[in-house]
Amino acid sequence: MRKILNPAGIAPPAADYHHALLIERPTRQLYMAGQLGERADGSISDNFSEQARQAWINVKAILAEGGMSVADIVKITCYIVGREHIRAYEDVHRAEVGEHLPPWTLILVAGLGSSKYLVEVEATAVQ
Repeated sequence: MRKILNPAGIAPPAADYHHALLIERPTRQLYMAGQLGERADGSISDNFSEQARQAWINVKAILAEGGMSVADIVKITCYIVGREHIRAYEDVHRAEVGEHLPPWTLILVAGLGSSKYLVEVEATAVQ
C-alpha cells in the first residue's frame, strides 16, 4: 500500500511533487544510477531540453527492463547545470511524470562528469 504524505503542519510542496510516499508492504525495488541525456549511439545534443528528454528516455528504458513504469517511481533526484535551465527542466519533468507526482529533489550543480552534460536524472521505483 502506498500513502501520499503532505502534512498540514508544513508548507505545501513548492512544485509538482508530494513531500513523501509511505510504502507499507514487501516490494520489488529498483535503484538506478543517474541518467544523462546521452543517446544509445553515444551522441549528445547541446540543447538542454533535448538532453532532459533523452535522460527521461533512458530512465524509462531502465524501468521497462525492470518490468516497471513511471507510475512505479517513488523518488526522483535531478541535477542540472545552470539556474537558467530550471524552467526548461520543470517542463520536461512534468511532461514525463504526468499526473504521477513522486517526491522530487532538484539540485543545481557547477558541472557533471563532462562539460557536455547539462542534466542528470536519478529515480527509485517500487512495486
